[in-house]
Amino acid sequence: MKKIFGAAAILVLLYPVAPWLMGFALEQRVDGFTEQGLLMTPQLQIVRKARQGFLTSDEDSSYELGPTLKVARHYHRGWYSSVDEATIEISHGAFGALAAAGPAATTPPTGDSDAAPFRVSLRTVIRHGPFCGWSCFALAGADTHVTFSGALQASMTRLFGNQEPIKISGRFPFLGGVSGKLSSPAFVHAQVGRGVSLSSGGFDSTMHSGAHQDWYDMAASAPSLRVEGAKGALAIDGMSLEVRGKRVLRTLYEGDSVMTMKRLGVTGAEAAQQFAVNDLAMANQNHAQDGFMSASYQLGGGTIVTQSVTLSSAHVDVTWRHLGLEPLASLLDATRAAGPQQNAAVAPAVRTQAMMTVLTQPLQALLLEQPEMQIDRVSLATAQGQGQVTGLVRLIGVSAADFQGPPALLMGKLDVKLDLSIDEAFLMSLPGAAASALTQLQPLIDQGYITRSNGVLRTQILFRGGQSTLNGKPFNPAALRPTGHS
Repeated sequence: MKKIFGAAAILVLLYPVAPWLMGFALEQRVDGFTEQGLLMTPQLQIVRKARQGFLTSDEDSSYELGPTLKVARHYHRGWYSSVDEATIEISHGAFGALAAAGPAATTPPTGDSDAAPFRVSLRTVIRHGPFCGWSCFALAGADTHVTFSGALQASMTRLFGNQEPIKISGRFPFLGGVSGKLSSPAFVHAQVGRGVSLSSGGFDSTMHSGAHQDWYDMAASAPSLRVEGAKGALAIDGMSLEVRGKRVLRTLYEGDSVMTMKRLGVTGAEAAQQFAVNDLAMANQNHAQDGFMSASYQLGGGTIVTQSVTLSSAHVDVTWRHLGLEPLASLLDATRAAGPQQNAAVAPAVRTQAMMTVLTQPLQALLLEQPEMQIDRVSLATAQGQGQVTGLVRLIGVSAADFQGPPALLMGKLDVKLDLSIDEAFLMSLPGAAASALTQLQPLIDQGYITRSNGVLRTQILFRGGQSTLNGKPFNPAALRPTGHS
């Protein structure tokens, strides 16, 4: 019995050491997250980073993305808990693009000064494990408090009082990675700027990632979102998002994602100025096998209403095949590395040249693997019919020497096959088409470039060996000239 009590006493005496060790391990893990984040977004440059202390420590760091974004961070590692305080500052200039929407959108979401930056502050209290709460057994558990600057925070305070407008909690499992939850309650007419209000039906999301960020998943849902101003409104209903990924090579991941919206609507100041899409879906699947990756992308919508036409559906489905993993990963690395060189103070032509210099070699390496782009479906449809394109775009027999000569050498290796079909009723239903559409196409029909049968227009476009054909006939641009043109 004395041995049991003795062992228990030793455990009690040693327990304070456990949270300190957990806090030390957590600090290393947070450093790993930061390094991974900088690897994925090298445009975010480290300006300052300094740490002092051992039993407890304090770290101050700051990051910048040009003049647009600044992040200041202070991390204090205590004995039983740590505190991470970060301020994200977005410059007034970042909202300049909103000026085109009119006076209601020209004021940044601070409501304080036309030149004042917009700030988001995050204060995260981290409880060290192994017992990090009543239901938390992990390396650590965390809760984040979010505040905003200016009019948005004042509006949130009026709406919620002392209640958190955004709730963020996380957990750091013993074996690596992190899991988190983010949610927000419903609210209406939060003022985000002069004459601009935000309403939300709430938001819920969860995310998980593995050790060293080798895998991740995320799920989110939002019943409704409204942004309203004097110049119009944006409305989103029934939005959901699911993402999964697994590391294949460096910053290259395979996985899948799908985002859906029951309705997306944009309304202008006048009732006639409207755009709405029902049952919008965007999805992609990336799969790696035998040193190559295939990537498919699907974008589709149900009824689409615009001022001039109503579509019953629209789809863009494309699949990339035979993408070499190493060249693809190198291209992504080069793209990220080129990001910091895109200084807005430098002339666009100079920025473009610098970007191309960095990307040329990895892009050529990727093209040497002879990738293919399969156009599974590009279609538009009305109640009367549809128009659709399918096809294949690829390079055949390309070699390194083709990149050293004139562009015509590479164009000679390009192989394109496109199959087009358009229902005549669909063509006639488009704005401004009427009977003139068929009249204008009649010379192509007469010469066999287009086949007309059972109310459907069809043609096959081929580009091979530097030559183009329509329906197997060498294409003559003069065939597009209206009858009687001299």
